[in-house]
Amino acid sequence: MAKNDDLLSESMEMYLVTIARLRMDGQHPVPLSRLAESLSVTPVSVNEMCRKLQDSGYLVYQPYKGALLTETGEKFANYILRRHRLWEVFLIEKLHLGYQEASEAACALEHVIKDEVIDRLDEFLDFPTVNPRGLTIPTSNGKQRNQKTIPLSKMPVGRGGHVLQCNVTEEVNNFLEQYHIRAGVIITVIAAGENDVLVKANNAQITLSNDIAEKIIVTLSQADKSDNHGRKVADEKSEKIETEMLLQMETDKKNNVDQIPLSTLKKGQLGIIVHVGGKGAVKRRMMDMGVVPGSEISVVRVAPFGDPIEFNIKGYSLSLRKSEAEQIIVERVERK
Repeated sequence: MAKNDDLLSESMEMYLVTIARLRMDGQHPVPLSRLAESLSVTPVSVNEMCRKLQDSGYLVYQPYKGALLTETGEKFANYILRRHRLWEVFLIEKLHLGYQEASEAACALEHVIKDEVIDRLDEFLDFPTVNPRGLTIPTSNGKQRNQKTIPLSKMPVGRGGHVLQCNVTEEVNNFLEQYHIRAGVIITVIAAGENDVLVKANNAQITLSNDIAEKIIVTLSQADKSDNHGRKVADEKSEKIETEMLLQMETDKKNNVDQIPLSTLKKGQLGIIVHVGGKGAVKRRMMDMGVVPGSEISVVRVAPFGDPIEFNIKGYSLSLRKSEAEQIIVERVERK
């Protein structure tokens, strides 16, 4: 949506955006007294401006109730909010400004930068859906997003998303902050076990218990909005890799390359997964834990009676029954 400077001054824009923000806090319509307080202006000034915006078709003023955005006003408010929140993401994540400082700078930038630059900024930031406070970033056509939110504990392995909320205690929140896990941050699930998940955020990896992970609410990245579609794409990619590995396995057999069941790998030995056997839920469980063709895996320890076996894959500890490990074929390699 292109801005029309002949219709709206910067002051008018701030009124529309402030109404949209206050309405998100649950006030709908927004009382003029609340609007005056937020903008630090007199009630008389607010009344006068609201009547101007009503005459221009951007809001409806309801006496004794407050201001209500029209469809046009809603679209324009979202247009400004998108600009503001994209700048917040850039200034905080890339320039490492504090939130207050970034928000003040974004207030100036949101009014003066061309639409083409904003669109390129959106692409540069990998199309974030929330700002660093977890507030939704509207779409380029001026609409609010219908976000699909799930607990981090339910996010599929290999998928990424933005953290929306961390509903944890202050102590846990301080711990998460050490790894920069907060609202607005992109987080990816690398592997999942029965009681915990391995995640990556800001190039750092950390294992979180399911109790903590289920309290972290995330929004799926654009490519992951449909879990079924995303799963299908991931499965097709995995099957393609596996087919290529199986063809290579046949060639390697002829060339006497050492390929063995994972269950026969010795403590300290390293292998590259070539083929994951099994069917249905068993195979899906192993692949959800990061056991996919092409991944490196090593033996950490073996239980006294040979079952289960603890492995290390992608820096994550994983225990498999011997019967499960027998269905996984690896190419044994020498450690560097």
